Amino acid sequence: SGRNAVFALFSPQTRRVTTVIWVAFFAVMFGFYFVNSWTPKLLVTAGMTESQGVVGGLMLTLGGTFGSLLFGALTAKWAVRKVLIAFTVLSSVLMVVFISAVGVLALAFVLGVLVGMLINGCVAGLYTLAPASYAPQSRGTGVGWAIGIGRFGAILAPLAAGTLLDASWTAGQLYLGVGVVVLAA
Repeated sequence: SGRNAVFALFSPQTRRVTTVIWVAFFAVMFGFYFVNSWTPKLLVTAGMTESQGVVGGLMLTLGGTFGSLLFGALTAKWAVRKVLIAFTVLSSVLMVVFISAVGVLALAFVLGVLVGMLINGCVAGLYTLAPASYAPQSRGTGVGWAIGIGRFGAILAPLAAGTLLDASWTAGQLYLGVGVVVLAA
């Protein structure tokens, strides 16, 4: 039954991988939806004009277009897990650097492309890594549940950001906090 299939994900053989993949999906999707939902507004609150904030958001999208391609190209040479770890750590660090660079427009836009590229590559990496982490008989359930847990992160990120903005968090504090969440992945 479906319930037994989910319980099987927490058998002694798969408990660790299930937990790690679920945390990674939640954290990466949290970061992905945070930057894609809030970046234009947060760039304005950090000092950019409205049109510059929109361009900053577009830079994330532009970078995201290439992120999955770059991830795939790099995994032709290195292991998926190692590339995913590098993308995740770099995403986390560059999120904080990105919001700190709003005073230097060209640098902020370049960093926006890089953040978009890296965080999108993280999503692609998880979709690549997750199926290989489960035996064929539990693969569909394992990957399906991991994606579902990731959706909780996707839903929670914009809500948490709005709540924290209402609590007077700055753009820098939000990006630092989300950088820490992504680093947990």
